[in-house]
Amino acid sequence: MGVRFLSSLKDRLKNAALKLGIDYFGVSPADRLRWAPEGHRPEDLLEDVKSVISIGVRVGVGVAEANRLAHSGLRHAIYVYMVFGYSLLNQILNTAALRISRILEAEGYVSMPIPASPPFDPLNLTGVISHRHAAVAAGLGELGWNSLLLTPDSGPRVRLATILTKAELEPDPQYSGKPLCDREACGLVCAKACPLGAIHPEKYVSVRIGEKVYRYALIDKWKCRIGSEGLTSKTLARKPFEVPSKAASEAYLEALKSEDVWQKMEKVEGDVYCGLCMMRCPVGLKLKLEG
Repeated sequence: MGVRFLSSLKDRLKNAALKLGIDYFGVSPADRLRWAPEGHRPEDLLEDVKSVISIGVRVGVGVAEANRLAHSGLRHAIYVYMVFGYSLLNQILNTAALRISRILEAEGYVSMPIPASPPFDPLNLTGVISHRHAAVAAGLGELGWNSLLLTPDSGPRVRLATILTKAELEPDPQYSGKPLCDREACGLVCAKACPLGAIHPEKYVSVRIGEKVYRYALIDKWKCRIGSEGLTSKTLARKPFEVPSKAASEAYLEALKSEDVWQKMEKVEGDVYCGLCMMRCPVGLKLKLEG
């Protein structure tokens, strides 16, 4: 390609990330994400962007077990997952993303860290950029039927953040090992695990990342949001809410109105009550999480 990549700088960034608790680090040329929706491509956010850095932190095995216990009847175990499987991991990722950006800018390369979560558009249910797609572009894994990143060792139990930079860093190859998502072998565990049926067992969307095309399930995002925020008794709500067969933004707003006031007080440390499609996926699973 005739390009001199900044390999020593990449090593410094990776080492800094690992010291801050990051488990996954990969780099993609921004061009691999050129098929992303308009407004959500790397170049839409940072002019003359050259590289996209993806970082990830795995969800602990014990934390995943707490999620299983919560959905098996021990409701208060969900607080372990809310804090150590979501909120605190986001803080680790955001701190690392900022640190990486500061190192890059100290070297003269404008960089933009994209938070793990938030921000996102609450009406259109879209993020600033797809962390999952960036991670696939950076070689951390592939997309599973549940639409999440699958890593070889932790499956989908990984949280992510992204850094855009004008530095031309040496890219990592996209994952090319044995396919990680085998729907026939697992029997569509993720779709069956979803309490609201938000993961379609047959219909799919296709996305191109780099030179590869990935397929994953069509997701009913409003059902997923109602479920993940614990707004239905099927995902640990304290008050019942019957989710319509065809969910929309109006159903979500109605679910918010009916939310138990005591449950609202639980959300200081995050509001992710579900995660079953992540926890039950057999890829990289170190515990038999059933029930």
